[in-house]
Amino acid sequence: MYTEEGLLEQIRELMGDEELFKMYERTFREYHHYFDVTNSIALNVYNFNDHGPVHVLLTTRRALELLGIIEKFGMQTTAEKLGKPLRWSKFIVAFGALFHDIGNMIHRINHYMFSVFLAEPIIEKLVSEFGTDDPALLKALTLNAIYTHDEAVPCTTIEGSLVTIADGCDMEAGRSRLVHRKDKVDIHAVSALAVEKVEIREGDEEQPILIEIWMKHPAGIFQVDEILTKKVKSSLLSGKVRLRIHTGTDEEVVEKVV
Repeated sequence: MYTEEGLLEQIRELMGDEELFKMYERTFREYHHYFDVTNSIALNVYNFNDHGPVHVLLTTRRALELLGIIEKFGMQTTAEKLGKPLRWSKFIVAFGALFHDIGNMIHRINHYMFSVFLAEPIIEKLVSEFGTDDPALLKALTLNAIYTHDEAVPCTTIEGSLVTIADGCDMEAGRSRLVHRKDKVDIHAVSALAVEKVEIREGDEEQPILIEIWMKHPAGIFQVDEILTKKVKSSLLSGKVRLRIHTGTDEEVVEKVV
């Protein structure tokens, strides 16, 4: 359904910054083995779903889509509120999304803490290459976006909120973020296969972010409630997101603000 090269091209377009994209693409390829190992452990040790290269690229793409939407509606990012350019937010969102899940290669429990631990020296080098007179702040905000991607940790920045919500959107055709054992048939497994498509769209002034979800079975609502809704509520954008759910039952459409 998705390819790495196709997603990279979409990220290039959304980023709109060739220098920053080249840094991102090079880093993705350089640390591809991190994403491969993370995925191998998630699939073969934890018996969970995809946490590999395609997932981090999808999360990056969706986080950048969300960033573009809030900018269009005049919402400032945390970096902008601190007097920094939008380019900072693109860096934070892109590399926060890229490395958010690598801690899974150490352990699933508290994996977001391990992700920060593993990513710290990489982010240090990237910040230096990026070039800024305030490197400690850029590094801190990027590591913050990694740390707060899990719904168990309340977001404290807009950039971290975008990564969190983008992560929760990766639930199409068995790509669920809802952790379940692949060898067990229960509501978790059934709901993980129920969602067919997720699209992020522009909303309105009250809810700038519209996330539209198509399902082949209403069981997918369990996944939306357990993962995406919780991630939105853990973010600073709660109340600014509208979900439009096509339940797969007689063209039923359910809408709710989270």
